[in-house]
Amino acid sequence: MHHLGEFLAGKRGKRRCRFSTLYSGSMASAAFIEPLHVIKFVAQLLRKDVLSKPLSDSGRTKIKKGLRGVKFEVTHRANVITKYRIANLTTQPTKKLMFPVDENATMKSVIEYFQEMYGFTIQHTHLLCLQVGNQKKASYLHMEACKIVEGQRNTKRLNEKQITALLKVTCQRPRDRENDNLKTVQHNAYDQDPYAKKFCINIIKKLASVEARILPAPCLKYHENGKEKDCLPQVGQWNMMNKKVINGMGEQMGLCQLLTQCSIKCCSLVL
Repeated sequence: MHHLGEFLAGKRGKRRCRFSTLYSGSMASAAFIEPLHVIKFVAQLLRKDVLSKPLSDSGRTKIKKGLRGVKFEVTHRANVITKYRIANLTTQPTKKLMFPVDENATMKSVIEYFQEMYGFTIQHTHLLCLQVGNQKKASYLHMEACKIVEGQRNTKRLNEKQITALLKVTCQRPRDRENDNLKTVQHNAYDQDPYAKKFCINIIKKLASVEARILPAPCLKYHENGKEKDCLPQVGQWNMMNKKVINGMGEQMGLCQLLTQCSIKCCSLVL
């Protein structure tokens, strides 16, 4: 996992080949929201210490946008883990929040309710609460008691710093990619997996070998009047310096079409 400000994860898959089943170590990467406590998430989002100063209106708007649709779980209930999806943020700080607790509209503060009901003392009363449920019957949960649920993919646009970090992770040299795949297989310990044993599946801890050959580059022939009459491309590239084409012609128009193998066959049948 690589830190971007959001969470990065590598996705692994399997694919069929002609003779057997191969484990495809495709290192497809995507940004995920880190499973942080909401206060820490807000601090990273605003890039400032949120524990010492009250939040501004612009800060509230940014937090609301950043947490929109994010799932979180509460931590103030000992043996109960309940997950919620954020609906809104309160406009007032926690120390000013009151809500009715019975049919007689008896009002109680959020701070008193958390203390009496769960024995949880809210320390930073200047922070806002997360609102869950509908507007008519909303529930308030303080940021101190909330943690973001792990495994949520980030669907929002990344900033330039995050894009640069993501490209740095995904653009690997072949040798580094090979080592990452081997480490992943070693770490997953498929030989100890109970399901793999049950179905008699064995994964070899080395890369599959594929027989292949590299064709030599063709020698290019240029005009006799040029300083260089022949050219052997190096690493798949060459330039026209000191060279002249044998029979240069002007083109009035051109067409470039990228076809799959199936499209080529269909095109051949039409022609």
